[in-house]
Amino acid sequence: MKTIIFIILITSCMSNQNKATENQNNSKKDQTETTLYSFPEQGKGKWRIQDDVVMGGRSDSNLKMTDDSYAHFSGKVSLENDGGFCSIHQTVEKDPYIIPNNSESFLLRLKGDGKDYNFRVRAPKGRHSYAYTFPTKGDGKWETISIPFNKMEATYHGEPVNVPNYDGEDVVEMQLLIGNGKEETFEIFIEFIEVI
Repeated sequence: MKTIIFIILITSCMSNQNKATENQNNSKKDQTETTLYSFPEQGKGKWRIQDDVVMGGRSDSNLKMTDDSYAHFSGKVSLENDGGFCSIHQTVEKDPYIIPNNSESFLLRLKGDGKDYNFRVRAPKGRHSYAYTFPTKGDGKWETISIPFNKMEATYHGEPVNVPNYDGEDVVEMQLLIGNGKEETFEIFIEFIEVI
């Protein structure tokens, strides 16, 4: 009798493990990438430069499309006149990007220069953005940067805001910024921005 109960328990545990594995596999299959912006497909569009000159700084940058249809963001960050950043951004107030409910991360496909960059999004409610700083390899190869939603912290004009981290709200603005507190030249190529 004890042997039969033991066999039933083992079989039950194995069955539950298999179900758990099936559920994990199914959840991975359900996770699909949604492209928010693809430079090869959509071109430069409404992406614009926003440097510290709006605050009196002296930084200078350019945004151009390469022959291979990638975005090429480059320039020089200056600390003169209390400056210190260069950025590109796109605002879509009237037509927000819809973030699927099961999404957990942004994916940026890019080729960096070994420097740190900051990715920001803004939701329809509130004036603050949600930001995350990431390093790039700088080895001349393309890489995919994964930015978990729950790691993106609320900021306003670079200062922390006391609200919860980003939770997957729809997006009305995206921004890629470099501002590492020092004078430096930079160069980065971007292919697409997705969510998964």
